[in-house]
Amino acid sequence: MTTTTPTKKVVEQTWTVKQIQEAASAMAANMCFSAKSVLMEHGDMALLTKYENAVRKGKIDHYKALGVKTPIELVKAMAETETNVFGSEIEIMGDDKSATLNYLSCAMWNQMEKMMGKMTPEQQEKAGASFQNCVMETAKAFDLKGDVKMGEKACTITFTK
Repeated sequence: MTTTTPTKKVVEQTWTVKQIQEAASAMAANMCFSAKSVLMEHGDMALLTKYENAVRKGKIDHYKALGVKTPIELVKAMAETETNVFGSEIEIMGDDKSATLNYLSCAMWNQMEKMMGKMTPEQQEKAGASFQNCVMETAKAFDLKGDVKMGEKACTITFTK
């Protein structure tokens, strides 16, 4: 079956929020996974590090533009962004000294598993280490300490002053 449009037509937004989140998380996971796979295939760890730094800088700049300064502001901004854009399920708690973000479901992780099938323990370990590094470097950008605890189905991040 083919579709033709003999005249110009403005395409209207008709997707539900859930459809938008699913597409956004799938596209972001694909871009991230593809870039890292190509860089790792060619063994250029310096470029991989440069890529990860550039991606993280974009996130940090976004949070700083929101006025984030404290641990609770950071976990709130992170949770709101991931929940609204990608559809992750996250709970937060804390204050200006220490705050925790607990993933009940991470949309990006779920999309990576869809793309790759069930991740091997080695793939999970590499992804977890990369995530841990991202959290630590993000914390530094806000003069905080970051800690990641990986669970079997979830992940908890704590930022402290």
